Amino acid sequence: MIHIGGHDYVLKFTWRALSEIEQKYGDSPNLFDPDVIAVIAAIGLRDRHPEMAAERIMDLSPPLVPFAKAVQTAIQWAYFGPEGIPNDEGRSVKKNRKAGGSWRRFITRLCPAYLRESSGG
Repeated sequence: MIHIGGHDYVLKFTWRALSEIEQKYGDSPNLFDPDVIAVIAAIGLRDRHPEMAAERIMDLSPPLVPFAKAVQTAIQWAYFGPEGIPNDEGRSVKKNRKAGGSWRRFITRLCPAYLRESSGG
C-alpha cells in the first residue's frame, strides 16, 4: 500500500514489472531520483491503478523518502514474499556469491543493511 495525494493505492510488482524495471534502470535503480521513482511506482501501480502514471505521480509529488521506502518495501516483497529479506547470519560473503552478480548488486543497492547483516558487520 502506498499513500499518494490523500489516497491509498495497492502497489504490486509482478515478475514482468521487475523485468521492465531492470531493463530500464539496470540492477541498481536510484530510488531517490524523483523521475526514476515515479516511473518505478507507476509500473507497480499500473495493473490496479492505471490512472497513476509517472507524470501524475510527479504532479502530486508525495514526500520523497516515505514514498521511496514504500516502493522499496513493495519490491522487496516481490522478491522475498512476506518473510522479507532473509537473515543469513553465519554465512560468509564468499559463500553468498552464488546468489549472482546482478542480483547481489541490486539487493545491495536496495537494502544496504542486508549486506551488513550477511557479512556480520
